[in-house]
Amino acid sequence: MAGSTLILGKNEFKLLDQIGSGTYAKVYKAIDYQHQREVAIKCMLLDSERYGLLCVVIREINLLLELKHPNIVHLYDIIRRENEIYLIFEYMNTDLYQYMLHNHRPLPDIQVKVYFYQLLNGLDYCHMNKIFHRDLKPQNLLLDTKGTLKIADFGLARDATILKRAYSRDIVTLWYRPPEVLLGIDIYSSAVDIWSAGCIFAEMLRNSPLFKGDCEISQLFCIFQVLGTPNEKLWPGVSLLPNYKSDFPQWQPTLSLNKYVHLTNDKAEDILIRCLCYLSEQRITAKQALQHSYFIQEDEHISLS
Repeated sequence: MAGSTLILGKNEFKLLDQIGSGTYAKVYKAIDYQHQREVAIKCMLLDSERYGLLCVVIREINLLLELKHPNIVHLYDIIRRENEIYLIFEYMNTDLYQYMLHNHRPLPDIQVKVYFYQLLNGLDYCHMNKIFHRDLKPQNLLLDTKGTLKIADFGLARDATILKRAYSRDIVTLWYRPPEVLLGIDIYSSAVDIWSAGCIFAEMLRNSPLFKGDCEISQLFCIFQVLGTPNEKLWPGVSLLPNYKSDFPQWQPTLSLNKYVHLTNDKAEDILIRCLCYLSEQRITAKQALQHSYFIQEDEHISLS
């Protein structure tokens, strides 16, 4: 299909290259002739056997039509043709995962700071609008050549206008999944995204995931080895959670996260610790994080959004 012309209604696109592929969708870089711009086209085949996929697509479309922000990927158009649906997005050059993969070393401190700030800026907007992303990971953070970061893939996102509602625990890619979800909580808040953001922050600083388990229990143990095995003192109420076991191996909290993450100063360590707090209600919010002293350098606050 790459190299051909795609005609959708009155719109005509030249497909340049396939840039993504999954079980149900392919993504192409294309030229939008009508508007003279580069776009990313997500092509999906929908049929009666894929009702679940249709629900995910509708959810993502509805949220992206509602969310308009410089740090959230822009959906230009939705085109339905028979049993196919095409989502026309702004084109971004790469994602954070690919960028780090090809960089072969931790990102420069100022670059980490700018990307982290933009992630928090987009998250703050989502959370103000009662939207939890629930699948933050480097693959879902898109980058352009100007250094702009945008949050993408809202297929697992939820509208949280109904307070204290039980949600699915099948969320967030394992390495970025918060401990309260791993331990069985199904009523959670926007703090799930903050945990994921903290993991991504650490990964940018070390160029590898901080918690890299291969199953849920392994993931928990990776977290415990760094933050300490939670008990009623560290995490009041933890022993009452569905997946908590009294015979968990006992690790003591690490005195300094510098053992695992190259943190340039105390401010960087403080904001990371506040993102990776066991008590979700005590985690820093995106709005608070944007005002953290970590982002203040030479008396000037980072303002890239």
